[in-house]
Amino acid sequence: MIKISRIAPFQSAIRAISNFISEGNFRFNEKGLFFRAIDPSQIVLVNYHAANDFFDEFDIEPNLIGLDIDELNKVIRRASSNDQLEMELEDSFLRITLRGSLTRNFMLPLIDVLEEEPEIPEQDYDANIEIEARVLQEALKDASLFGSSVVFRIEGSKLFIEARGSEGTLKTEASQSELVKIKAKDNVVSKYSLNFLENIVKEAEPGERILLELKSEAPMRITYNIGPAKIQFHLAHMIL
Repeated sequence: MIKISRIAPFQSAIRAISNFISEGNFRFNEKGLFFRAIDPSQIVLVNYHAANDFFDEFDIEPNLIGLDIDELNKVIRRASSNDQLEMELEDSFLRITLRGSLTRNFMLPLIDVLEEEPEIPEQDYDANIEIEARVLQEALKDASLFGSSVVFRIEGSKLFIEARGSEGTLKTEASQSELVKIKAKDNVVSKYSLNFLENIVKEAEPGERILLELKSEAPMRITYNIGPAKIQFHLAHMIL
């Protein structure tokens, strides 16, 4: 039996996962809940962990269950902020109960997801950027006016976010401030899919800090908290 009263962070996490992964395996053990998978296009690796103290009750034997994440997202988003969510295995189903002014029971069939859990890529990064989510989200919206990709360029203690298209160009400059912290041991330039990056960061609360780890022409690692839980993405780079 698992019980969650802080429903909003869990809803956001499932939405963030479902943006890229349609089905996958959730791993449960004494440390909490884990999810790790690569999207079908092999562009994004999603890595989520909610420690056992995130839950109001966490009484479960180590287990691996496969679920249709699109269907799970449909059920979870039906919860209101005052509902308590309960999850329990029953034979070949996951029973999800939402308790509030109404008690609603949903049964989702378990599925066989044969993909092995991917390894986390080993990477030495040349730059770390800690940026307020709202600032990054707005910068990416600006970039979407002109392009479908975005270039991150770090020169010294400055970050440049650039986009280019037939309608025009954008060059956003960010220096060290309360909202942007830059640590770089080398200059960096790398290009990424704008659509994927926008979907990665859209579930971050506006005031949350997002950690971007970069290296020239290499995947980017993006990490932020959703409530007390952590979600991390590895985003493949594009050819400059």
